[in-house]
Amino acid sequence: MDSQHSCIALVPARDFRTGKSRLAGTLNDDARCELGKWMFERVLDAAAAASGIDTISVLSDGDLALSLAESKGAVAHKCPGIDLNADLEAGRKWAVEKNAEMILVIPADLPALAPSDIEAILDLATRNTNPGGCSVITPSPDGGTNGLLLRPPGEMPFVFGPNSFARHRSAAIDNSIQPVLFENPGFYFDIDTASDLVLLAERGIEVPEWLSAISHA
Repeated sequence: MDSQHSCIALVPARDFRTGKSRLAGTLNDDARCELGKWMFERVLDAAAAASGIDTISVLSDGDLALSLAESKGAVAHKCPGIDLNADLEAGRKWAVEKNAEMILVIPADLPALAPSDIEAILDLATRNTNPGGCSVITPSPDGGTNGLLLRPPGEMPFVFGPNSFARHRSAAIDNSIQPVLFENPGFYFDIDTASDLVLLAERGIEVPEWLSAISHA
C-alpha cells in the first residue's frame, strides 16, 4: 500500500451457525446460517467495490466465512471468536504491520451497506485535520457501534459491546483523538431481531426468495 491514506478494512464475522442467536425463534439453524452468509457476502462486495479500501481482512472463527473471504480476494485470519475486541486487536496488529494509515471496522451484518457509504466515511476521515487524528464512529440502533474508522490506527482501544458508541467516543477523547459522529443508513441498519427482517422489504433491499418469504410472514 502506498496511497496517501491507505486503509485496511477489518470485517469480524462469527461462525454463521453460531451467530444471530436472537433470531432462533424465527429462523432455524440452517436459515440463520444462510442469512449470515448472505449479509457477509454483501458487506465484502461493498468493501471490495469501494474506492479507498486497499485490503480487506476477515477475522472469523468460521471456516465457511474464511473460505468465502479468500474466494473474494480478502485476507482470511482465523480467530477464536470469543472476544470481539481481542480479535480486532489481532487484526489491528496485522494492519499496522502492513503500514495501514487507517483501519475501518465493518460488521458483517449490514445488508444495506453500499460502496458509497464506505467512501463517505473514508472521505470524512481524510478531510479531518485534527493533529491527534480522528475516530469516526457510526452508532447502531441499540447504542452500539456499527462502523469505526481510526486514523491513525493504533491510538485507542476497541470497546465493542453494550453502549459501545458512547464508550468509543470517550476512549477517543481520553487518547486526544477527535471523535466524529457518522450517521449513515447503510452502516446504521443491521439485522438482530425478527422486526429487522421485516424492515428489509420496507427498505427495498433485494433479498433471496427464501428470506423474502420469512420477511413477509
